[in-house]
Amino acid sequence: MTSRLLIIFCIAFAGLNTANGKAQTADSIKIAADSVKKANAFGEVMWPENAFFQTPPRKDSIIPKSLYFRIKSTAYFKDNEYKNPFVTGTSLLGIFFEPSLEYHPDKKTTIHAGAHLLKYHGEDTFERAVPTLSLQYDPTDHFSLIFGTINGTVNHGLIEPVQDFENYLIDNYENGLELLWNYPQFRSDVWLNWEQFLKRGDPFQEKFTAGTNSTFMLYESKLFQVTAPFSAIFRHQGGEIDATNLPAITRLNMVQGIRFNWSLENNFVKTVALAQDYVEYLEIHPKPDLRIPYGSGSYSRFLLDTKIGSFEIGYWKAHNFISAHGMPIFQSVSQDNPFFVQPDRQMLVLKYQLSIKLTNYLKFAGRYEPYYHYDTGRIDQSFSVYLLFDDDFLIGKTK
Repeated sequence: MTSRLLIIFCIAFAGLNTANGKAQTADSIKIAADSVKKANAFGEVMWPENAFFQTPPRKDSIIPKSLYFRIKSTAYFKDNEYKNPFVTGTSLLGIFFEPSLEYHPDKKTTIHAGAHLLKYHGEDTFERAVPTLSLQYDPTDHFSLIFGTINGTVNHGLIEPVQDFENYLIDNYENGLELLWNYPQFRSDVWLNWEQFLKRGDPFQEKFTAGTNSTFMLYESKLFQVTAPFSAIFRHQGGEIDATNLPAITRLNMVQGIRFNWSLENNFVKTVALAQDYVEYLEIHPKPDLRIPYGSGSYSRFLLDTKIGSFEIGYWKAHNFISAHGMPIFQSVSQDNPFFVQPDRQMLVLKYQLSIKLTNYLKFAGRYEPYYHYDTGRIDQSFSVYLLFDDDFLIGKTK
């Protein structure tokens, strides 16, 4: 019943938007793949790995000696109808809210102070209430350096086998160091997310994730682009001053791929794209009793972006694949029972997303995502709706 209501809601929302007239529809419907079209090479996201949910840069709008109050928020309802041995189906209903102050002493420097507040509907208290603090320096238009709270989760642009989209909803809080490059033929994100700080004698280990995601332009014409991404994500758990006898664990995921993007001069079909990714899993410190020291996988996808939504079909095939931050349904080891291992995995992945830009500061998205398991012949599916808010206003300027 819940699934049907979500589908009806998305269709009704799209119909209401269309009824306002063709001119308004052309302006208000914003498909995620619109960001594939670039303003200046890598000026916008070339491949829509959850691009609709990413936070765009704001360098051009910065006023020196200015203080802004900014609010970012995402409200969501995600119904996961899963019945498989790898992850249990859940319903996620909540909202995260990020109020902040941003001071710009000049066009190159941003000081940010705020809070990340996460609340699930049906609970009277916050699931998470933590500070967000960062210092960002942009010496050129092509490079940014961020210390403190970084642009995490979907902003890294990783594929779902190594970065679960749900982290954006329930664990959208990364702190450490980030370096961003943006050139006409090259774009890169390098980050360190320190997840668990360690003091001497603590009864637990330190935890951090270090990663890089880079994209190289191989060929470019007016309507056709070929790009090659490369990603490496290290997850470390260990330490030398803790009070545990637990061994150090360091796991590596690597992604190598190629993308083909055709931008069509068509009123209905906007973009056609193909993607092929090869992923690997490697245990850096293997132990004699380690069950899975290495694994790999292949993810092939076809994408079609239209005025009525974004459609994607993918084929996933993997052997002994594990990822610390990846979506559990892609992996060979169960999230619910770590002793359950199915070395060989094959799935057909379908995705549909309707994305609507309601105003300059408010966006709506609806998703339907079925997963077909070849080994069992079962279809798992997920239905979700989102409302995103991002706006700021100038408090004042200093002399």
